[in-house]
Amino acid sequence: MAQTAPSASLNQEVTNEPIYVDTQHEDLVHDAQLDYYGCKLATSSSDRTIKIYNVSENSSELSATLQGHEGPVWQVSWAHPKFGGTEYV
Repeated sequence: MAQTAPSASLNQEVTNEPIYVDTQHEDLVHDAQLDYYGCKLATSSSDRTIKIYNVSENSSELSATLQGHEGPVWQVSWAHPKFGGTEYV
């Protein structure tokens, strides 16, 4: 099933202001990656978790915490949308 980018108004102004995310990790964050559309953020940490956030222009909301790793999670990445949906395992 093909996915499309979230629609944006033509009159919407794009800003380059940083979005601050309280990752709620209990240890050092090693990596942070936005998905293809820039709507989801994945972070990985020494606390052995990956956290997924829904992000918008000026806010972020924790949507999932992936647990079960036996050691630090050093890196995360997103698959291109043509390879599947936005579900995470």
